Amino acid sequence: MIKKIKNRLRPFYKVYKVWWSEKFDKKKLPEVINFNANDICNSKCTMCNIWQQKQDNEITPEEFQALLKDPLYQNVKHIGITGGEPTLREDLHLLYEAAIKALPNIQGLSIITNAIQKDQVIERIEKVIETCRAYNKQFSMMVSLDGYGKVHDEVRGRPGNFDSAMAVIHYFNEKGLTVATGTTISKVNVWDVEELLHFFQKTEHYGRFRVAEFIKRLYNDDRNTVIRNFDDEEIYQLQLFFFKLITVYEKDPTYQRTYKSIINVLSGGNRLIGCPYHSEGVVVSSRGELAYCAPKSNFIGNGITESSLSLYKNNKIEKNRIKSENCDDCIHDYHYRETFSEIKRRIYDSLWPRFYGIDSKWHNIHKLISRFPITNKQKTVFIVGWYGTETVGDKAILAGIVQELIEKYGKINLYIGSLYPFITERTIKELDILATVVDVWKKDFIRACKSSDLIIMGGGPLMDLEVLSVPLKAFQLGKIYHKTNIVYGCGIGPLFDKRYEDAVKKILSLSDQIMVRDEKSKLIAEEWTNNSKQIKLSGDPSKVYLKSLHQEFPQRNIISCYLRDWTYEYSRDLTPEEFLVKKKDFELGIANFIKKKALEMQVDEIRLEHMHNFVIGNDDRDFSRYFIENYFNDFQIPITYNKYLSTVASISTCMQSSKLNICMRFHSVVFAHSFNTNFIALDYTKGGKIKNYLIDENQMDNYLSVDNIITNYG
Repeated sequence: MIKKIKNRLRPFYKVYKVWWSEKFDKKKLPEVINFNANDICNSKCTMCNIWQQKQDNEITPEEFQALLKDPLYQNVKHIGITGGEPTLREDLHLLYEAAIKALPNIQGLSIITNAIQKDQVIERIEKVIETCRAYNKQFSMMVSLDGYGKVHDEVRGRPGNFDSAMAVIHYFNEKGLTVATGTTISKVNVWDVEELLHFFQKTEHYGRFRVAEFIKRLYNDDRNTVIRNFDDEEIYQLQLFFFKLITVYEKDPTYQRTYKSIINVLSGGNRLIGCPYHSEGVVVSSRGELAYCAPKSNFIGNGITESSLSLYKNNKIEKNRIKSENCDDCIHDYHYRETFSEIKRRIYDSLWPRFYGIDSKWHNIHKLISRFPITNKQKTVFIVGWYGTETVGDKAILAGIVQELIEKYGKINLYIGSLYPFITERTIKELDILATVVDVWKKDFIRACKSSDLIIMGGGPLMDLEVLSVPLKAFQLGKIYHKTNIVYGCGIGPLFDKRYEDAVKKILSLSDQIMVRDEKSKLIAEEWTNNSKQIKLSGDPSKVYLKSLHQEFPQRNIISCYLRDWTYEYSRDLTPEEFLVKKKDFELGIANFIKKKALEMQVDEIRLEHMHNFVIGNDDRDFSRYFIENYFNDFQIPITYNKYLSTVASISTCMQSSKLNICMRFHSVVFAHSFNTNFIALDYTKGGKIKNYLIDENQMDNYLSVDNIITNYG
């Protein structure tokens, strides 16, 4: 019994310890030192000016050891040695030895290098490793790598630097040392880091990513053309990229939290995480000067000639200045344990989703939440669905629904529920829609439901998804508060799980109006409602909006492809192992089909375009890189992919100017047909929504099934 009580109290005790430490432990001494071994560099990096500096009064190993014996450093457990470029110092290993001798509690030491002078880097780091091994201390190593191939060379201003960096990494990997990489993202390489991540995933290499920041020790205040000078497109790309890192690449919760904070700062918000340099870190320069942090701190004195402890304690005005002026919007990747404010936010954020699950009960919690203050008499509409993960097709659906609502009601008050609000904020800006985006996992979801006249499940499929809870809970509240619930242009299926099928049946039963996009969905809806409700065949809502984008374009002699990764949900009749075999056959068949068409039509280029850029739902750019690498190495007609972001307008233009559109994503089929283009539909849904659409539109001549592709082109 006592053990059970202890286990239940342990999380609360951990939170209490964090709170107590932050509130009352004000006299902590640093546990981490960031030491700049020199103030010169052999790189000509686009993000700093340190390579233009001339080193003077460089601290000696003896001076460094004497400095570190100051009481300020008695609790130091880790020291990271950077530069400049630290391997330019011939006595580098002696600096490590000095640190080990001077710091009684030192546990680990590290280095970051640009690895430009490969042989020298290897020789000098080998000596560092030998020194650490002799004193039984841990050593870790990071190499700067800011892009794949020539991209890195361009960022660093040194041809061949990518190859030398990889050679250094491979050398130490073979010696048993795991070498991570650090990638700094600026305006120069913002569109190329996806290629680098692809390389890392393919080679099973681990690297970390950061956004370039103005840092005093790098003398880069004048680099505002490349540092934190992103336009809206670039900011959105970075938000997508860091979310991808969190979702499919970075496993460490500490670095995931850092990436979430970066996303928030990019979105215009504040830094979400703490910083070790508030209480546990200190910077020592190559001249022995002290600073509270590398990015923003002025030097507070010199530890060679003065007491480091006195300098650290007696210059709190500088530390407070940094906190008040710089910390809130600092995007630098200083990692730190979870703070008390983060814990509070995490607990709060986890509270509301407990009420929003498919099987959750409301327990009258909605009665405690007030409506939004709406002062006008316009119709108020709350659109829910899969927004926050929207494809280009989903954007067109939203635009079509809003267009019809405005045609019917005039001006409206519009709320849009979003699974990931930063995605939908981008969508309404792109489409020029005036709306308030509502996070469906917060209490504003209830407020929007209670405030609206119409609650609309806005297009897309009602299928095997846990987030069916969103329209289900919205419609439940709609019934409680006497709103009009509308299923607006949805498809039904695929549904394999009875729990999800039951959820869809409940959504239909709670609906006041039901409009579906295809005849098959209409028949299912009629059966599941026992013919008790009128089911309208509306077609896909995106077509309403696409009419306005239909125009004549000069034709390019290219084939445009709108492919996607084929995922398991449409092949539940196969075992996972059988599916993987068939997937490879299908991919090969698609590649051969594209090649055949390209040769027949004598096109100049094959271009892979993308209906989706977000990792949730699979970023199609990832599949394009894989597809080209694996199936088009030796094909005579050039094949390229669009590394930039897709919009409804950009896809519409590409489709209407291409000689042939090969379509796999469902809405690429809808777009291609709506624009009356020459197209072929590859039905990865195996007789599902793509075939349903083509049957309804009498377009089966443009249809190829999975089995057609494998049999005829595999």
